[in-house]
Amino acid sequence: MAASSKNVRLAKSFKERLDLLGCPYTEGVDASWILEPLFKPGEPRIRLLQWLFVKFDGRLDEILDPSYTPIESQKDSRIQRLLFVASTLGLCKYNDVDLIRGVTSTSKQAAFMDQLLDMVTIMDNADENQTMSFSPGIVTQSSSLNEQFTNACLYVDQLADQNQMHTMFKTRFSRLPPDLQKQAEVSWAKKGFTKDKPPDVDLSTLLEMANQVAKDVDRQMEILQDLKKNFKFQTEEENSQLDHSSRTLQIRLSDMSQLIVSFSYCYENEMRHWCNKTPPILTDLGVAFKRVYNLLQQFVALLNGLQQIRQSHANLDQDVKEKLGKSLTKDYQQQSIASQSTLDRLQHCISILEESKKWQAVDSSVSTETVKL
Repeated sequence: MAASSKNVRLAKSFKERLDLLGCPYTEGVDASWILEPLFKPGEPRIRLLQWLFVKFDGRLDEILDPSYTPIESQKDSRIQRLLFVASTLGLCKYNDVDLIRGVTSTSKQAAFMDQLLDMVTIMDNADENQTMSFSPGIVTQSSSLNEQFTNACLYVDQLADQNQMHTMFKTRFSRLPPDLQKQAEVSWAKKGFTKDKPPDVDLSTLLEMANQVAKDVDRQMEILQDLKKNFKFQTEEENSQLDHSSRTLQIRLSDMSQLIVSFSYCYENEMRHWCNKTPPILTDLGVAFKRVYNLLQQFVALLNGLQQIRQSHANLDQDVKEKLGKSLTKDYQQQSIASQSTLDRLQHCISILEESKKWQAVDSSVSTETVKL
């Protein structure tokens, strides 16, 4: 969380500094988008570095722009040219390609961009001070009134040296703009007049032309009033919806532009050097591989068939076992019931035999006593 907040603060700081320099890539974008060209590799980072180097010194455009480079060095990538410029300015080492690509640590890239922005800002301020050193009316806390008067005098001297001051004190002046004055002179030349001897002014013609112009103006005003009556102006809600739609479309187009830029970067740095190579020479090894692949596919199909047969056999075996188990259970229950009934009958017979034995013993004792008597 702390790292993300730190990156957000860095992005806001860098965006403010780039906006002050007039960077076209940060206009109308969110501060979080600045993290991509600052700390991530890609086409936006390369373009931003190119713009900063050219802003630092316009002559570097001849080095960074491929159209200015000779034919024998056009194969060098933009990364190498940016690395050459950065190492020449002392911003990095001659072999620090990862820093230019943007694949190093965030702290190292932040230090690199901070130093580069400082240099560009100093050069930009120096150029502004050079152009504004003789500007009048600049009052600051560090300048006195005498210094302002001296600057104003120097500014007037500069104007006197650079411009034709005698044109400011002409006794003759033209009432017409330069383009209309030129057309009038051409029409005068066709009629045989010159600039020094123009034709006499015909008041009736001027009045007629003025009336015609007045009629045209009145007619245009009537047309304008009809348009105002017939045309339905949009409401504020419709304007807000249209503004929202246009902004959404602008964001989508910006996203598509970034995708195109990313693809161009990927093509140039990762795919282009492969496209320039000679095509490979194919051999007959591919036919053997294809034949082996077909046999492998047939073997896999055979194994799948065997697997299906095994699964079907296992299902049948399971069904037979379940049915056999149910039938055995039913027979066992019936046998148990029959055995229980047989056991009960046997017990009943045993009890009858025991009673018969008891009665037989009683009868024998009675007969013995009778004999004794």
